[in-house]
Parts: sequence; structure tokens; C-alpha cells
Amino acid sequence: MPTVLITGANKGIGLTLLKTYLTRPQTTVIAAIRNPNTQSPLLLTLPTAPSSRLLIVQIDSTSNTDAPTAITSLLEQGITSLDIVIANAGIVDPSAFVPVADINIAQLQEHLDINTVGPVRLFQATLPLLRRSPRGRFVVMSSLMGTIAGMGDVAIPIAAYGASKAAVNFFTRKMHFENERVATLVVHPGSVKTDSGNDAARAVGYPGAFVEIEDSVKAVVEKIDTLSKENGSGEFWGFDGSVIAW
Repeated sequence: MPTVLITGANKGIGLTLLKTYLTRPQTTVIAAIRNPNTQSPLLLTLPTAPSSRLLIVQIDSTSNTDAPTAITSLLEQGITSLDIVIANAGIVDPSAFVPVADINIAQLQEHLDINTVGPVRLFQATLPLLRRSPRGRFVVMSSLMGTIAGMGDVAIPIAAYGASKAAVNFFTRKMHFENERVATLVVHPGSVKTDSGNDAARAVGYPGAFVEIEDSVKAVVEKIDTLSKENGSGEFWGFDGSVIAW
């Protein structure tokens, strides 16, 4: 029975990923959310394949203890391996869309803590169970804004967010080289029509995001299905099938 863990699973891309995996037969899907007391009731009503199950754990990306505690809880519930871990939780604050000279340091630190350090915390906690899977896969939802090579083509004053994504891209690619049996992938899901995606698009002058969430998630899940150490691991991949320059 495949086991999938998704952070930020209560809304947006994370929720759509959760819904998608729950409809797959014989799958254990773990929703990692910040506030289970308030966010769990909605998730527990989601359609689930008869042979699949939903588990809910608490993981706040800024916590040094949540992810290890969640893994301990999963072990106690009989979860002995993880096949897929999707680091989806993140922050994009349009009020921080300013040039480097004008960055609020507290906002920069917040973006780095959640978008960069958060996935590293998650990786460290889940790695032992990923290694127990015959095809462990660690996937980070990143952004085209994190490209350094293509920075000149993305002329948006989004330094705090972009830097946090560039940094997590580095860590994720480094994980690929440091772990023989765990595949890693950096994903650019597109400018997706979520609350945060629309807010970000409007902040830089667009009427809103333009990628349907279902189209993005469908492409991402198909990519994860084929991901292995020999096929796609260590890439910066776009939902449209492109490989993005670091």
C-alpha cells in the first residue's frame, strides 16, 4: 500500500493533491497541517477510495519539533515507510514584493524559515522512512521565481520569495546527490489559481493567476508517478513538462 505525506494539505495545491491521492485505491495518505483541531473536520469529509485511508498529523513548517513528533506518531500507527513526501506548505507575501534595497528583514527571515528551512526540517524527519521505501521520493513545490539562470527573464521585485525558493532548490538538488536511494524533485507548479497565486499575480500587475489548479496537480502527480533516481531525480521541473535552468 503506497504511503504519501503532503504538507499544507488543507488548502490550494496541497488540498487538491490530497484529494487526488485519496481517490487512488490502496493508498495511505497523510495530511500534514498546522492546526488539526480546526482544519481536520473538512479533510475528514473528503471522498476516499474504499481501500485507502487518511491520517492527519500536525506539522508547522517553522517548528523544529513538529515533523519528528509526527513521524513518531505515524510509527505508532503502523507506518513503517514513506513512498512520497511532498513539501507543499509555503508562504508568498505580496507585501514583500520589493527590490532588495527595500526588503524588510523580518519578512525575508520569515520566507526563508518557511520556504527553505521548513522543507529541510521535513526531509530530515522523513528521510529514515523514505529510505525504507523501495522508491522513496521527496518533492518540493517551488517556483520559477527561484531560478537564478533565468532571473533576467523574470523581472519582478520578488527577492524575499525568490531567494527562499532558490535556496530550497539548492538543498533539494543536494539531497539528490547525497542519497542513493531517494529521488528528489523541484517542481514549478505554474501561476496557479489559488488564493495566494491570485494575490501574487495581482501584486505584480496581472488580473490573477492563469493555471487551473486541477491541470497543475494532474501534471505534477503524473510526474511524481514516473520519478525515480534514474528518471527525473534532481531536476527543476515545470508543470508544462519543461526542465528549468537553476
